[in-house]
Formats: sequence, structure tokens, C-alpha cells
Amino acid sequence: MKITIITIVKNGMPFIRETIKSVLSQTYPNVEYIVVDGNSDDGTLQLIQSYDGRLSKWVSGDDGGIAEAFNVGFKLSTGDYILYLNADDALAHPDAIKQVAQKIQEFESPDFLYGDCDLINRQSSELLYRASISITIKKMLKGQIFPHPSTFTKRKYFIDFGLFDPKFKIAMDYEFFLRGIGDARIIHVPILVTKVRDGGISTVSQARVVREIIAALKKNGHLDSSIRELRLRFYFWVRRSFRAILSASGLYGFFVLCRQKFKASK
Repeated sequence: MKITIITIVKNGMPFIRETIKSVLSQTYPNVEYIVVDGNSDDGTLQLIQSYDGRLSKWVSGDDGGIAEAFNVGFKLSTGDYILYLNADDALAHPDAIKQVAQKIQEFESPDFLYGDCDLINRQSSELLYRASISITIKKMLKGQIFPHPSTFTKRKYFIDFGLFDPKFKIAMDYEFFLRGIGDARIIHVPILVTKVRDGGISTVSQARVVREIIAALKKNGHLDSSIRELRLRFYFWVRRSFRAILSASGLYGFFVLCRQKFKASK
């Protein structure tokens, strides 16, 4: 089974170096690694060129946005499963892909298989908490999603449901996953796959994320009344306000840890 890892990047220094090294150090023997660069001018392109011969494929060109770059990467890929690994994230350890491949075989090739992520501080690299998320259809219809930096998507899903929609600038992965919600088989395995830095685009543009989630739900026929939309917007407002209060007081990571321990004890 071939696993394709795709990293899209524009001006990814200094973290892109760790991202690339974490992929090239994997012990799993059949990894295809593709890097899609958006005409970086901060040294990223020169770094990518220095790995020429160790990367399976790489391209650099005009930046058409995240969704279009995702699609470019997929069109270059040949793997049975696809992982999109952000340019400021990294695989957590050298056996990450090997462990995932074993789980994919164990669960008989699901449409999606995802693991856990360690969220780390962007400046200090200090561990904030481990995100171990169990997603249900009900949760997805409330805007929650399994973490794409640790989600492996079966190639057939792309063939059946299409590529990423470039109209979505942030929540393109949510809309993509939402398309097959009634048909796809989704498996969560509690193994650590990636280290994810905080402060990504989806966390700093929360209002836009909400707008795109609502647009994705409408596009796929899951939000067909103004009352349901108002309820959902209020739900997002409560969540955002609660998180802001906890983050400002430095308690958000502690809250997540307590919640995960509570779930594990049930």
C-alpha cells in the first residue's frame, strides 16, 4: 500500500524544514512525498530544491489558494491513501506512517482513518495538549471535523466525491469531508500521528470559518431553514466566547485535558 503525503507551502520558513525531515525519516517503505510551493520568497523554495532527489515530486508556481494547491498535489499523487501535512506541522515520530498503514489494513481500508495530534506552541514548541477527537455525524453537522493533519483519505473518495472546492478559502477540508458523510466509513485510532502548531489560519479567522461552515452545510443540503441556521450561529458564538475566556485566562489547554480524561473514564 502506497501512502502519499502532500505538503502545500508558501513562505514556510522556518518550520517547513522540520516538516520535510519528519516525512523523509519515516520507516514505512512506500511513502510518496509531494511538495506544492506557491512561489515562496523567504528561502522555502531553495530549501525544497536542496531536497531534490529525495522528494517524490515538487512543483512551484502561482499561489491559487489552499484548495487549488491541495488539488494540484492530488493530481500529482499515485498513492492509495492521501495525507495533507501542513507546512508548519510534522509527523510525530518515525513510525507514524507504519502504524497508520497497519491500522488501515486492520480496519479493512476505510474511507477515512485519522489519529491524534499534539498541539504545540508556535513560539516555544511546548506541548499544549493532545487532541484525541471522536467524530460523529451529529458533531460534523455542528461544524466539528476530524483533524486533517492526521487524516488519511482513501483515493477512491476523491474519485467518488471530487476534489476540494476553491470557493472555500479556509473550511475546504470540512466541505470536502461533509460530501460523503452518509456513505463514508470513518475510523479513529488513538495513536499519535502529528505535531500541530497553534495559530493556524482556521484559528485566527474564526468568523470566516463559521461563514464557510454554514455555506458548506447549505451546499450539501444539511441546512435548509433559517431557524436552524440561527441556532447554529448561536452555538458557534457560545463556543467561541467560551474558548476566548479560557484562552485569555490560560486555562484552555487544562480544560481540554480534563475533558479528555473525563471521556476516557466513561
